[in-house]
Amino acid sequence: MTRSLLQSFVLWVLPLSFAHAQPKSEFVELFDGTLDNWRAVLTAGDNISVVDGVLRVAGPNGWLRSRGRYENFRLEVEFRFVTDDADSGVFLRADADRTFARGWPDSSYQVQLRNPLGESAFPAVGFLFRHRMPEGAMQFDGAAARQAALPTGEWQTLTIELAGERVAAWLNGTLVMRAVEITPSRNFIGLQAETGVLEFRSIRIAER
Repeated sequence: MTRSLLQSFVLWVLPLSFAHAQPKSEFVELFDGTLDNWRAVLTAGDNISVVDGVLRVAGPNGWLRSRGRYENFRLEVEFRFVTDDADSGVFLRADADRTFARGWPDSSYQVQLRNPLGESAFPAVGFLFRHRMPEGAMQFDGAAARQAALPTGEWQTLTIELAGERVAAWLNGTLVMRAVEITPSRNFIGLQAETGVLEFRSIRIAER
């Protein structure tokens, strides 16, 4: 079997094992209305702030890094795009020792958080970037992501499940991305500050 056929087969069976399996632990709030569980890295001024219990992340650079390190988990993020051009991301298994571009973690995986309404050459919410990580198979349904996305200003939910060498993402309950050949490691979760403004009211995690 060729590599491409093998990757297609693995991705075809992936959703069966990612049917929102029951986590081994209870959910824990990573964002509790404060930044006690986070550390701002290479941010600019007050582009990351908390107002009335809501986390606000704006461009142009840096990221918010979890204090704890995590490997296998289900992550549920309640967010909203405040501006049409909002472009951010959720970093997974991020190595904080090296950075690229505008201060983002160089060795990491990133699930895209870009408003489909914005004019950008980059994919919309749910796409997976591999920053200085080995290549691997991925399927991303951009049409499903755009259809599942809610208008600017409305709260929505991104769910990410990461287990061993597999990751999948759902936007408002719709599966939009699945990928394999993810390098196992226990490392940081992060939120990217890039373009426009996003807000977060809940970030919770259940480790596997």
